Amino acid sequence: MKVIMRTLALGIAAAFATVSSAAADIYYTANFSGFLGSSPNIRSPFNQAGSGFTGGLEFAGSLVFDASLVPGNPSAPTNIYLKDFPDIAVIPAATAFTLNFGPYIFDLSDNINTLMTTGPGIQYTNGQFSGLQFITDFAYQGNNYQLRIDGAVLTVFALDGVPTIFDPNGTKTGLRLIGGTIDTFTGLTNVTPYDPNAVTPAVPEPSTWAMMIIGFAGVGYITYRRRKQSVALNAA
Repeated sequence: MKVIMRTLALGIAAAFATVSSAAADIYYTANFSGFLGSSPNIRSPFNQAGSGFTGGLEFAGSLVFDASLVPGNPSAPTNIYLKDFPDIAVIPAATAFTLNFGPYIFDLSDNINTLMTTGPGIQYTNGQFSGLQFITDFAYQGNNYQLRIDGAVLTVFALDGVPTIFDPNGTKTGLRLIGGTIDTFTGLTNVTPYDPNAVTPAVPEPSTWAMMIIGFAGVGYITYRRRKQSVALNAA
């Protein structure tokens, strides 16, 4: 019995330590927004009617950030990459980052492997939100284009179509076809606490099953001993 109870206590202590470790990182969800420049910042083929892009068009998105990683004030522009979030593996891609850009919707899984191998990320300056790091490709009218967010600047470039080890759709050309700006004046809005570990897995892991079985065995043994003692006392 002592062995069972000792094992059960160790399991509970290990589980508590795991929860306490995760609790050190405090997560929030938040929204961000931005807008495209006037018509000179939207060039062919995106300046055609029906493209979904017009001068002054607002775009928006959402993200998760780890408050424990936000740099203090003062600080130079600093990128905090989502890959460094301890719990990023259990945060759904659409929750971690989503961008609604005209007729397109992108999430964390759309970020491509380019020279920015550490992205995507969130940029802070003096402890305040100052932009994003994100790169993705998308198709429009049979051609591939690249959307890049670097700090507060959003740009869309044409791709040359020659595959590279960083991007199968090619290298961006020098002509900016769409220009926009992340709204860093308003900053992040609708900031809400978020617990990435709140959802219990549908199927417990083997270690969880083992601890449950040990626990049930311990409770059963205690009940059996008490019942046996009660019968002995009544017999006396």
